Amino acid sequence: MRSATTFGLAAAGVAAAIVAAPLPALADETEATGALTVTRFDDRYADGVFDPSKTTTGGDADRLNSSSPAQLVDVNGKRWYLSADADGKYRFAGVPVGPATLYLSHPNNPANEVFFDATGAQSSADIERLATREYFGPQGALDLVIGEGTGERVIGMTALGIVAEVAYADGSPVSGASISFGSGGEWFTGSEYAGLVGGYEALVGYTGVRHLPGDLGMKIAAPAGYRVASVTAATGSAPLSYPDIPLTVTERDGAYWVSSTDVPLYFFSAGFSVVLEQLPDTTRPETTLVSPASAGPLRALQIQVDASDDRGLQRIVANVYKGGKLVESTQSAIGGALAGTHAATVALPDGDYTIKYNAQDLAGNTSKTRTFDVSLDATAPVATVKNGTAFTRGDAAGYDLVSFKLSDAGKIDRIELNGKVKDLSDDKWSDVNFVKPGVFGAVQGVNTLVVFDVAGNARTIEFTLN
Repeated sequence: MRSATTFGLAAAGVAAAIVAAPLPALADETEATGALTVTRFDDRYADGVFDPSKTTTGGDADRLNSSSPAQLVDVNGKRWYLSADADGKYRFAGVPVGPATLYLSHPNNPANEVFFDATGAQSSADIERLATREYFGPQGALDLVIGEGTGERVIGMTALGIVAEVAYADGSPVSGASISFGSGGEWFTGSEYAGLVGGYEALVGYTGVRHLPGDLGMKIAAPAGYRVASVTAATGSAPLSYPDIPLTVTERDGAYWVSSTDVPLYFFSAGFSVVLEQLPDTTRPETTLVSPASAGPLRALQIQVDASDDRGLQRIVANVYKGGKLVESTQSAIGGALAGTHAATVALPDGDYTIKYNAQDLAGNTSKTRTFDVSLDATAPVATVKNGTAFTRGDAAGYDLVSFKLSDAGKIDRIELNGKVKDLSDDKWSDVNFVKPGVFGAVQGVNTLVVFDVAGNARTIEFTLN
């Protein structure tokens, strides 16, 4: 920060030694005083330095501003109020030595321009923003020290703005972007305009922050899944109104910059135009096999695969193999949805199979291919009457005793005799022996035996007991 400076090098003038024994002087006759000359200018060539010889691309140049009086409050609290001299400068003379405050009135209001101290400045790196304080209205305020002799201050005024327009690659505006604008080492958080989606500026109330001459910067944090594709800049007198005067954009330190000296008028805005694009999609979809839920054996093969992807699914595939050879291919197009389901019923002969399934997203990423082994059995069990008097006596017209031999490639599960269930050990071979009235729910007369395999296939046999 610039420190308060004491102006002047010479001591106050000493009275000529005309009287041999001078009388004691009054206090106010010996009080040290100094002077202050203030040069106030509009920094129309926006470089922070008062130099009327430089011209903007719009044909403008720095000029003195003496449109309103300047005020100085001295060390004693006295208010000095004066207008500029004929040459456009403000000259305060006979001001008591000590701390003082210079006040300059805003021609519009404090939100529409900013004052800066350009005393001794060789470039915009040497200037400092002035505070705004209330003193007979809002004033640009500079604390300084009046010294003996004469001092000078050079005060510049500017009204530079920085705005931005943010859009996706398809031209649609980006709402809620994290963006900030900076100049002179200060950064201000950007706000989105009401009624102008995708338009941003750092605001004080409803007015944009005014920035110091020098490099005008913008920072933006792209939302998740996106990156900055391009940043261009142009200038105009209002946010995004005149995008026909291009500005050169440089990138450094995580921000984008333009030079204020390229802005044709000092009250124009540097308007950045940001385009965001999606990051390359390298994330694979995720898949879940919903059906079949068990390895079987199953009576029929009903496949359901669910999948999801953060950008959008193209298709879901489920292929069926037997002995490493493809025997059935099924798939569903998803059409870009973030989640989808593929379902298919596949008719195949009994046997052992392998399901291989995956999903592909719109970018061509394919999920990990997963496998699931399954066994199909659509054939009902076989039940035959056992021979031999030890097991069966009688014939189909009527049995005094009957036994059954059961078989199924997919394993016998249970029997139901006249509705009474008897569980059997799951095996390819099983038996129901020594059936007669009163055994296993058997009755005299007609009986119904239903044999079930593990897959749920059933064989029904009717027989008569004497």
